[in-house]
Amino acid sequence: MFTVLSTKACNSLGDLVEYWEQLYEDSKQHPDSEFLAHLKWKGGKFTADDIRYLFGWKYRPVPSWNPRPVIKRLRELNELRFKEGPSVAEFARFFSKGGLVKRFFVCHIINPRKYPVWDQYVLKAHLLISGREHEVDQTSKLIQDESEYESYRIDFNHWVTQVPSKTKDSTEYPPFRRLDRALFAMGKYSQILLHST
Repeated sequence: MFTVLSTKACNSLGDLVEYWEQLYEDSKQHPDSEFLAHLKWKGGKFTADDIRYLFGWKYRPVPSWNPRPVIKRLRELNELRFKEGPSVAEFARFFSKGGLVKRFFVCHIINPRKYPVWDQYVLKAHLLISGREHEVDQTSKLIQDESEYESYRIDFNHWVTQVPSKTKDSTEYPPFRRLDRALFAMGKYSQILLHST
């Protein structure tokens, strides 16, 4: 099978997600189905094993992404589950010596419905969708700008209301995960998109 990328207009955000999600490459070692199980996005308390898996899913080879500091504060993390606001941001800031990507990943595991995952690929997709394609080459600078994340978070939380859940191989993929998968794939192929128009 061959993958073909093309520039085409979508009539809805749902169409965009359907198109790009199919290009998302799921990890064989850390599949999204397991990620969602450990994320406990429908509710429940985290265990140390959950946190180890979630950190392994996001950044397997990066030593600074050691889950132990978060595991040491597991009780506090569980108390913050599904909350939003300064207490979540302050808790996550404690672990973010590795930058904003890690900080907002901690926010994401606390409340995946309100804090999307932040990385270079979703940022690139956000720039493209927002008509800021001329800024894609500035991703390494923009990824460290809290106001960029907040802009993305506002848009993501608006967009996600237009995306339905989908069940695949007995796993329910909630709207936030489907949208993230689609944006990740779109951002990953952003250079091809930019040079095909």
